[in-house]
Amino acid sequence: MLVALVAGVALALALTWIAGPTAGGVVLGADLATAAVLRLVLPVRVAGALAVRSRPVDVLVLLVLAVACTSLAWVLPVEP
Repeated sequence: MLVALVAGVALALALTWIAGPTAGGVVLGADLATAAVLRLVLPVRVAGALAVRSRPVDVLVLLVLAVACTSLAWVLPVEP
């Protein structure tokens, strides 16, 4: 599970380099939202490194970061 999330971050970085910051930011936001959902539904012993603080705090922080990354990706001016 953690490997898939790290692969999502690597994909976001690759997309940022290849297609621009909008695509990479949206993929990074989706990866953070996926991590929030996984933290919400998985028990602590399965969540592993996603379980840092209490469940509500972890989910809230991940969702705020997901919304922030996605929002910034859409409003960031991209020069051709």
